[in-house]
Amino acid sequence: MRKFRIYLFRFLTLILTSALLICCSFVTVFSAAKVDFALNDCSTDNNRLFTVSMTADCDKKLSAASFEFTYDKSMFEFRSAKVSDKTSKITYNELDEKVKLVFLNTDGIGISKGEEIFTLTFKAVKSGTGYIDFYVSDCVDSDINSIDAGKCTSGKITVNSKSSDNSSSKSSTDKSDKSDSSSAKSERGKAEETTSASTYDEIGQLNSFDNPNTRFLIIGILLGASLIAAGMLIYNIFKRIKFNRNKSKDSPDE
Repeated sequence: MRKFRIYLFRFLTLILTSALLICCSFVTVFSAAKVDFALNDCSTDNNRLFTVSMTADCDKKLSAASFEFTYDKSMFEFRSAKVSDKTSKITYNELDEKVKLVFLNTDGIGISKGEEIFTLTFKAVKSGTGYIDFYVSDCVDSDINSIDAGKCTSGKITVNSKSSDNSSSKSSTDKSDKSDSSSAKSERGKAEETTSASTYDEIGQLNSFDNPNTRFLIIGILLGASLIAAGMLIYNIFKRIKFNRNKSKDSPDE
């Protein structure tokens, strides 16, 4: 019986140690540096170019990040992207359903105060309210360490109907924009004529289960709970066996 108690004590000690290590890993996950990104809101007139700024906020310097932008293409047409710092570089590619962009800065750019890292230029082609949403991945700091993407706040764009088409100062610009709009629509087809409802709200997407640390956290919780449950089950079984043995010893022989 003494050996049984020793083995049981060692087993419970192992269970508690495992649970403690899992709790420590939770603390590490929650204390890891995260970088928040946000697109500014904007109000513009229909058939006009507008620019939105991408800002980043983190105590560490940002050296690299990958972006995917989605938006209602019947309301907005992507035109270009431009870095805000001469030491930074971007590469972007417009696809059928989204725009992919990679940000690079060899020495890292300081973003401790929510600095602007690049801008995006679009053209408004339909009045109304829409959102420019985005997803961020592969964030790296100046020490070549991975950083988690935190909150990603979408840009809310309000497009007003044109009210000054007769203005002489804008006549040449409007004609040029109309020509660009007609050629773009003919190439992109009828699919862009219907405005689809935005699938994102005002606060943007939060990178929930796409974050690897979130998945590890959930797995750790389930693993810890399973270990504790198994330990309690084994303890109750051994306790029941001990009780039955003592009961058999105390009962009179027939």
